[in-house]
Order: sequence, then C-alpha cells, then structure tokens
Amino acid sequence: MKNKIITNAALKINPEFIEEVLLLAIETKAHILLEEGCENFVLTRKTEEPNTIVIFAIYTSKETYDWHLEQDYVKRFFTFLNGKLIAPPELTYLEEI
Repeated sequence: MKNKIITNAALKINPEFIEEVLLLAIETKAHILLEEGCENFVLTRKTEEPNTIVIFAIYTSKETYDWHLEQDYVKRFFTFLNGKLIAPPELTYLEEI
C-alpha cells in the first residue's frame, strides 16, 4: 500500500546513558505497539555498536504517523534523549515496493 509511512531511525546514545535510554525505549515501545495505526515497531541495537539503537516502524498512513508523534509517551522519549545523543538522529523514510 503506497500511503504507508515506513521509518528507520538510528540513535547514537552516549554510552553512559545507554541503559536508562533502553529502559525508556522498551517502555515506550509497549505503548506504541498498542496504537491502532502501528503495523510494526521493532526496537534493535547494532551488534558492532551497542550504543546505537535502530528503530524500524510501519504506520498505516501519514495521519496515523502524525498522531503517533503527538502522543505524550513519544514526546517524553524524545525529550528524555536531550543531552544523551552523541550525534543527530538519522531518520530515513522508506517506500514499500
């Protein structure tokens, strides 16, 4: 379906904060998986760079993705990341073929 929003985000976390970021990321994931428009949400970390979290997500539409971004638990996670990243987030939008 062409109107899906598919994202891949890489977050490079300062090693001194990785454990607390992972705890909140896992908690936030539980909320996100309950969202009506979320088809998939996979929280991973790079094997060779364990302080890099990679999130792959699929939303049914731009509307459900925009709604997702407005949720308090999502905003809380992004606010929590302030001062804990060692590089800007790398967000890639993907297209299903």
